[in-house]
This record gives sequence, C-alpha cells and structure tokens, in this order.
Amino acid sequence: MANTIKKQVVLIVDDDPVTRMLMTQSLTSTELEIVEAASGEDAIVQFSLHKPDITLLDVSMPGMNGFECCARLRALPKGAECAIVMVTALDDVEDIEQAFESGATDFITKPLKWPLFRHRVRYILKANRTLQELSLNKNKLAKAQSIANLVYWEWDFESEFLECSSDMFAMLGFSKEINLTVRSALKKVHPEDRTKLIIALKQAVYEKQSYDIEYRIIRSDGSVLFVNERTDISFEYGQWRIVGTLHDITSRKQSEQEITYYAYYDTLTDLPNRRLFIEQLETAIASAKRHQAQFALMFLDLDRFKYINDTYGHHIGDEVLCQSAQRIRECVRDSDLVAKANYDTDNRVARLAGDEFTVLLDDISKVEQVAEIANRLIGAFSAPFFISEKHLHISISVGITLYPDDGHNVQTLLQHADVAMYHAKEKGRNNYQFFSESMNNYLKLRLEMENDLRIALSEQQFEVYYQPQYDAESMAIVGLEALLRWRHPTKGLLTPNYFIEIAESTGLILGIGDWVLMQACRQVRQWQKESGCAYRVAVNLSASQFTQSYLLDTVRKTLDETGLPPETLELEITETAMLKDTAETIPLLFSLKKLGVRLAIDDFGTGYSSLSYLKNFPIDTLKIDRTFVEEIVTNSKDCAIAQTIVQLADNLQLCTIAEGVETSEQADILRKLGCAEFQGFYFSHPLPVPQLSLLLEH
Repeated sequence: MANTIKKQVVLIVDDDPVTRMLMTQSLTSTELEIVEAASGEDAIVQFSLHKPDITLLDVSMPGMNGFECCARLRALPKGAECAIVMVTALDDVEDIEQAFESGATDFITKPLKWPLFRHRVRYILKANRTLQELSLNKNKLAKAQSIANLVYWEWDFESEFLECSSDMFAMLGFSKEINLTVRSALKKVHPEDRTKLIIALKQAVYEKQSYDIEYRIIRSDGSVLFVNERTDISFEYGQWRIVGTLHDITSRKQSEQEITYYAYYDTLTDLPNRRLFIEQLETAIASAKRHQAQFALMFLDLDRFKYINDTYGHHIGDEVLCQSAQRIRECVRDSDLVAKANYDTDNRVARLAGDEFTVLLDDISKVEQVAEIANRLIGAFSAPFFISEKHLHISISVGITLYPDDGHNVQTLLQHADVAMYHAKEKGRNNYQFFSESMNNYLKLRLEMENDLRIALSEQQFEVYYQPQYDAESMAIVGLEALLRWRHPTKGLLTPNYFIEIAESTGLILGIGDWVLMQACRQVRQWQKESGCAYRVAVNLSASQFTQSYLLDTVRKTLDETGLPPETLELEITETAMLKDTAETIPLLFSLKKLGVRLAIDDFGTGYSSLSYLKNFPIDTLKIDRTFVEEIVTNSKDCAIAQTIVQLADNLQLCTIAEGVETSEQADILRKLGCAEFQGFYFSHPLPVPQLSLLLEH
C-alpha cells in the first residue's frame, strides 16, 4: 500500500468572509487542508478539533481580539507547536510587540500582497516543521548519548596524547596513523571558539568540573563543523580521567540559521526585516545613550512605486525592489560613516515594508555628512532600471531624523522620520528632508483638517456660492459659476484654497464634488423656473473626478434628478487634468457631449497650452486665466496673449470668458479684443443663494 503524505492544516481566523475566501483561494493546494473560523471563540473550537500546523489570525475582530485569542490558543494542546501568524493592518511598534508578547510566531501586514502571501505561509510552515524536527531530534540525541559513545575520546590528564575512536580522526580530518594530542586537537578548533574550550578544559583539569559546550571545528579541507562536546570526569584505579563525546550538529545549526533568516530577514531582498531593524534601532539608541553619541535614521520610500506594480505587474515590482535594495546597499557600503560601524554594513540597511527602506548611520558628528549620503542615495536612483527590456525611472524620497535631537525611543524616531519623508513627497519627491518640529506641527494640522473635512461632508457644513458671468455686449447675466465654501464651526467661512489640496490627496474630493454638482444643478434649475431664463451653470471638476469611470453616470443621474437642461450645464476642466491620459480623456469627453452638456477649459494658457488637443477635444469654451487679465491694461504682453486666445477661440468657433475682471478698464480692453463674457469682482463677488436670488430678481 502506497504511503500517503499527511496534509498540513491551515486555520484561517477572520471576521470578514471576503478576506477568508481570498486567503483560502490563495492557499488551496493538494498539500494543505484549509479550516476557517469567523471569530476568536470559533477559532478555539476549530483549533481543538483540527490541531492546525499554522493559524492565520486577524487582530481586529469583534468580541475576542487577535491578541487574546493567540494567548488562549497557546494554552491548548499542540498550541505550543503551532505557528501563529497575526494578520494586521496595525503598524505601530507597540502593536507588534503586543503580538509577540501574546505568543505570535510572526505577523503579516494588510493589505495582503497575494503573490507573496502564499509563499510567505509556505516558508513559515517549513520553518515551523524544521523547528519541530529539531526538537524531536534533540530528545533522541540525548537518549542515544546516554547509552552509547558516538565519537569519543579519553584523556588521563597526565599524558599529552588522546585515546579516541576511529571516527574522531575522520571528523577532525586527521590520518589514523598519527598520534592525536591535546595541542593538535585544539588547533582544529575555530580561533573564535578556542578560548572557550581551553577555559572548559582547565576547569576540568584543576577543578574536576565536567562541561557540555558547543564550538566549531575547521577541517583540513577548510569546511566548518559545529560540534557538541559533553564530558564526564571519574577517578579510577588511583587516576583521574576525562571522557568526552562529540556530536556533529552542523545540520541543526544550519536549520537554526535558516529559521533565524526567515524570522529576521526579508526573503525578497535579503535585507533585515522590520523585526530585526527595530532590535537594531533599540541597540543603536542604547549605545548612543551610553557613549553620548549621535546617530541618524533615514526613511526611504520609492516614488510612485504603486504605478509600477499596477502597470507592469508585481513580478516587475519585485525586481525593482531587489535592484533598489542593491543600490541602497552600495551607497551605504561606500560611506565612510558606515564603514566605522561595529557590525556588518549590510545590516545598516533594512526593508521596513512594501517599498519602504531604512538606513542607520552611526557616530554622526556633522549634519553635512548625512546630507552627503542622502544626496548619494538620490543620485543612485537617477539611472533607469532595466528590467524585462523596459527602462523604468524610479526616484526616492528620504526623511531623516537625528538621535537624540528628534527623539529618544524607537516609536518617536520612526514617526518623525516618516513625517520628514512625507514632507519630502510634498516638496515634489526625489529629495530629502530633515525632521523639524514645525514639520510635525504642520502634519498634525493636516490630519486635523482631514478629520474636519470628513465631519464637514457628513454634517453638510459645505455651501455653494455663485459668481455671475456677464455677456460682454448686453451686460446681462448669462451664466453662474458654482464655487465651494466651507463654513467651519471654529474657523469661519473657508475658500477652497485652504482645504482643496487635502481633499484631493485623501480622495474626499470625490464625495465633495458629487455634492457640489447636485446642489448647483438643483439650485440653478430653480432659478431657471422662477425667472424663465436659461441660465448656464459652470461646475469645476477636479483631476480625481475626471479620471473616475463613474463620472458619466454621475452627470447623467444628476441631470435626471434635477431636471436641469443638459445644454445649461458646463463642466470646467483644467488643461493638466484633460491631458493626463488622452486615451481615456477623449472617449469620456465625447460621451459627456452626447449627454448635451458643455465643456470648458479652465485657466487656459497656464497648463500645457498645446494647441493640438483643441482640434481633437469637443470643447465649447476657453476661460482666460486671471493672470493674463490682472495687468492687461499696463502690460502689452498680457494684452497680446489675451488677444491671441480670443482670436484662436473665434477661429475655432469657441466661446471665451475672462476671469478676474476687477476694473472697467480691463473690461473695456477685453470687450475691444472680442471677448464674449466677463466674470470678476468688478461685476459681482461670489454670492450665497439668498443674495444672488435678489440680484437675479433685479
């Protein structure tokens, strides 16, 4: 009967059924049996029934959380042998420490990278199985050594020669014909371990104290063996004798090293992982505190790495990470600062997570030294990556903190380095920034503003103001531009300049933009009914809205719900947003035109200003930016630019609207140039609904 291989059991614990399903699909194979649990309580039941080899345990669950569940599982039968991996979106050092304190073997951070997830679980299973085998072998070895000599030797403390088994010669690499002495045997011991063995032998000779130690032997062929030596001392027939046994534990040591590697190193880049990095940082802090020294922590992040993964696939992204790790290594290895470190320079570089790397620099005397290395790192990424016949350009943003100026513990230094790196991103990427308290305060204010924005959207703190657009000849109101305002509970009425960038970066602009579109169309439709005039309403679209596939459905739904005639809705788009991805832009613009809405280019002349797209895009209106209107009376160049835009629009049968008209002189010149419509403070400021209703009545 053929032997069947016992499947390894995987217990997946997560309250989210979608996550459990995706994990199960990723791990499904003939070698594994998958068991699921939807809560901590259910996990204890399933663990007792199936006794899994590995448990993937979600941290954040209702009822019993992952930390408590982990501690409970460890107390069950086979709980000590099972590998328990915490699956968490938490990234704080304290959470990670709590995971290991509760008994976790390792942790995996969310969101999960599915191509790597299956391999990670397989490697942890392999390491855990090796650990179990080592434990079993150790017990067998202890029993075997108690009843038999494996490789043995004897010494009477007086002669210089050793009596030993024939296998002892083969282990040391000696010929059996020679007489083995204590001195010649000691020469085979690794120089770093020799002192330890000599001390043990002296205690055996003078104090009659047996020993059990491990050390390395260098064989004649240069190979290294790890051996365990156990001794027993006896007094027989008036003479002291010591008997020792040697056991080759090289394979066990190699397995231990492999387990250590999986626990402390990133398998993709061979760099230290977060766990080892945190230990190194703690050691660096203790050493710097003891010697009153200063060190630097660099936090590196690859710019737009997500675009590489999404565009070319994770296999290309993984190769970028490997090559990036190598470039960082080479820069750090070449540094005089790091060359003075007390341990392997490669260990000064770590992969923290994803596309985030860290560098520790010892014994800093001048900030200029750190800046020089930061410039060297940025320069190392100036050359393109050549992967799968593709030239990929990647840059890095670097945040730098100094101990003790910027923090005295792991959590603070990491947080401040992350803040500095984030600031480098805001400065345009591909640069480095040192941490400062003002930078930290700025980030706190940003986070407060982001939280306030979320509250504002849910509590409807936003308002829509309207600025009239006038016909240049009749001076009648023909259109209204909808402008967002935020009535902040403590800061008063805010214009978009204060918050729009945060709304864009957080994705809140999508919800805000949809709300503005609905409010503006509903209000202008009411004015149309009351006045009998077909007022046009202009609504600005952000770059984020314009790239969303649901924009077309959103506009169609808004028109249907409000009853606004499509030809009286004008969507304003900047040149930058319009030309970001023309392959998607052109079909979207034509689809919007089919709905009957008008399209305008906002701030025309300040973006790409490429005339070629005007013939391909179904545009109705060009809005002359206020920068060309401000000095149109005194600056002939601004006047010439405005004239060119008007003539261009006229030749292409497009309408022109001048923004920012603040004086009668500006209006007169623009009227003479042929501009069709005006908008600005000279005619009217943006007004709330009640005031604009009065204006329209008169």
